[in-house]
Amino acid sequence: MPGRFASELKEVAKAVAEDVILYNNRSFLIPLFLIALLFLWMTEKDRKLRVVLLYVVAAAAAVFVCPLYAWVGMKIDADVYYRVLWSMPIGILVCYSVVKLMTYFRAAVSRALVFLLAVLAIMMNGDLVYTNTFHIRAANAYHIPQQVIDVADALKLDNYKPIAVLPAELLTHFHQYTADVFTPYGRNVVEPSWSFRDALYDAMESDETAYDVAEVARCARIHNCAFVVLSCAKQMNGSMEEQGYFLFRFVQGYFIYMDYNYYWVFKEQGLLDADVIEAGG
Repeated sequence: MPGRFASELKEVAKAVAEDVILYNNRSFLIPLFLIALLFLWMTEKDRKLRVVLLYVVAAAAAVFVCPLYAWVGMKIDADVYYRVLWSMPIGILVCYSVVKLMTYFRAAVSRALVFLLAVLAIMMNGDLVYTNTFHIRAANAYHIPQQVIDVADALKLDNYKPIAVLPAELLTHFHQYTADVFTPYGRNVVEPSWSFRDALYDAMESDETAYDVAEVARCARIHNCAFVVLSCAKQMNGSMEEQGYFLFRFVQGYFIYMDYNYYWVFKEQGLLDADVIEAGG
């Protein structure tokens, strides 16, 4: 057992080293951070700043690379352990060090030279963000796909927060926009590493080309879903109308169906908006 634990710690230490290398990438950000940390350790006299910029940061770095702590953290979630690095104010530390270094020079030319070299060093540590293939022009102020916003707005009711099942491609961004519509599952079902399984999700996503409408409707009712959102990119094996649903709205390539069972209950309770009543009537 001790030998096995030692072997696991060795693998964890290797994983931590890989995380640091990946974080640094092709830059010299980590060496620059260490230089700034050493410089402030020798020159900073303000006790409060030493606590915030030196002791806390040094402790966080020590904890991150500690194999025992990393072993515990990776047992919880190995895929996100590297985010501990985000807790280190590397940018603040480096920039403050540059400003402090500039104060050691009286001549304006010397200060300007230090500033220029620092700017060049920072620029050499990264790439222009707009050259990244993942960068796209924002379609709206929320920086999320417009179809998510349109579907969410169509589902929201003034007097009630309904439950709706959505295609997988809408799940990641949906609750970034609204909390006025509940979903039976969210991003947890999209991430394979979380091993979350759900019969309704399988009914919605198991076939990439078509929906088994009867199975979708059955599982949706088990989850108390008032609305079912289906993509027009997939065929329907069967009819939602035959399952007791009506087409409430078609938005951005998505059919929004409402369960008549919930329609009549909500209508009697006065929870439905006028447009929903019109669509169901």
